[in-house]
Amino acid sequence: MNSMPLVHAAMDAPQDAGVKAVLDDVRTQLGGVPNLFRAYANNPTLLSQLWDRYQHVMLTGHLSPKLKEAMALMIAADEHCDYGIAQHVAWLEKLGVAPKEILRIRTDPDHAHFDSKEHALLELARHMNSAPHDHGDLAVKAARKAGATDAEILEAVAVAGLSAELSHAASFLGVPVD
Repeated sequence: MNSMPLVHAAMDAPQDAGVKAVLDDVRTQLGGVPNLFRAYANNPTLLSQLWDRYQHVMLTGHLSPKLKEAMALMIAADEHCDYGIAQHVAWLEKLGVAPKEILRIRTDPDHAHFDSKEHALLELARHMNSAPHDHGDLAVKAARKAGATDAEILEAVAVAGLSAELSHAASFLGVPVD
């Protein structure tokens, strides 16, 4: 990671009313404004799009918040993104996940405490991130065999995609850990 951020983070009271509204909504829903959202505040359109996408992918849907955060942590760890690792560890802690379980998710997700369908979806998310040019036939078939619906498979793909994108952005821009 860069030693200094390459873009400035927005202050707590941004001048742009749209940015302020989005950051206020982020603060309300997440309990604070992560530095990555502050960095995106330099471009109001991208901030708004990111927040909308984040809400739809990470805060709603069929998969549990724990599973989504586990996917995001696993991908941040695979991408060696210090920012993402710290962020998703903190969110898993807020969800009540024990430190030993968080370490399992981060370093050995095959032994984390998830049911067979959740494990299959974790593997699908990891496969999508690590081998994006592979069509993923085996991972999708394994998820279906474990009981995952198409909606759940698509949601896992969306979590993997968003997590990888944000890990890349945070690392590339040197966003400091919150």
